[in-house]
Amino acid sequence: MSSQVCPVCNGQSDFSFKKNNYYIFKCVTCNFLHVFPYPTKQEVIKYYSSGYRTAHANFYPKLKSRKRRASLKALNFLQFIHHKKTIDIGCGGGIMADAFRRLGAKSYGIDISQNSIDFARNNFPKCTFFCETFDEAIKRKINFDFIFTTELMEHLTGPHECMRFINAVSKPETVVYVATPDSDHKKVPKDISSWSDICPPEHLQWFNKSNMEKLFNQYGFYLLKPFNKQSPALSMLFKKSRSLLNS
Repeated sequence: MSSQVCPVCNGQSDFSFKKNNYYIFKCVTCNFLHVFPYPTKQEVIKYYSSGYRTAHANFYPKLKSRKRRASLKALNFLQFIHHKKTIDIGCGGGIMADAFRRLGAKSYGIDISQNSIDFARNNFPKCTFFCETFDEAIKRKINFDFIFTTELMEHLTGPHECMRFINAVSKPETVVYVATPDSDHKKVPKDISSWSDICPPEHLQWFNKSNMEKLFNQYGFYLLKPFNKQSPALSMLFKKSRSLLNS
């Protein structure tokens, strides 16, 4: 197949391998990996809108362990969330959003999975949840002090889809925590096509520390802190420059 333009750095992305009938391309400059062509947004919404993770209004899988992990993780961000406005992007059942609320945040969550949002609204009524697309949510014109998103970026149809939303709902000095599989981690197999996180159509793109930082820089964010983990996960904390205003 012919080369494509890298969605992160506009460099050259060459065909690397095929998996699950999806063509995987890799940028020769920044090593960003992505499927091409991406599925349409409508296809992705259909995939996640119902039945995802078997959740419904009265059930969410592994709820006790998720609550425990969320409570511990939220403590890492106490300085950014106490008496602040927060949002969990791709909030699922709202467990992390409620952990922020219990630490004093005015907490929001957004997800396109209706069954997950039904659970969140039913179980965490003191938080505010939206089941809608980024474009729809931007129209609400709400800004946040702290933005949290994990296990989301790899599911999206391009790196800028979420970034445009983050940019629109942030303000100078907004802090963003992002976590996603790390394609450069030492535990990733040398034959990356065998990596379990290469699993389209569920995962559609794969970052490393360098290209993730490059992506956030384009929107006026600078790296505040990288997190080192033993698992092949990329975890980074960014802050929006004081000198830049929302577009």
